Amino acid sequence: MVAGALCAQVSFAQQITASQVPGPVKVEVQARFPGAKITEWKLKGKDYEAEFTIHRIDIAAKFNSTGKWLETETAIDLLEVPPAIRGRFASQFPGYKVVETQSLHRADGSGLIYEIHFENRKEVVKVLFASDGKALERSAKAKAAKAK
Repeated sequence: MVAGALCAQVSFAQQITASQVPGPVKVEVQARFPGAKITEWKLKGKDYEAEFTIHRIDIAAKFNSTGKWLETETAIDLLEVPPAIRGRFASQFPGYKVVETQSLHRADGSGLIYEIHFENRKEVVKVLFASDGKALERSAKAKAAKAK
């Protein structure tokens, strides 16, 4: 079973203000993404994430506290996801709807990764795929009950 072979990850993010972000992080965001207007800052563990839009594309970039770039997530259209991945999730997640697709570049040189978010009535699942369709990581969380 694929789910058993994947690493489960839980990520907690805390929204923070720009005044809580170390100076070197702000400097590196502007150096790497000139003119980016940050719409939201988050603290994820010990790392800082800047969310912004460039040319109508949503981007989230993560940095450590010294300003070292760690990764960038970029929103992409489902059709930009390679066919090997689309075929894989269609067969592994029947009954789920794709709600978000992103490309992910990491500083570790691990190559282009695709992050896909699926949901059904009960849960939201996030899976990271290599370009060849191999699932790398998986996490899931229950959906909050809707008030009536």
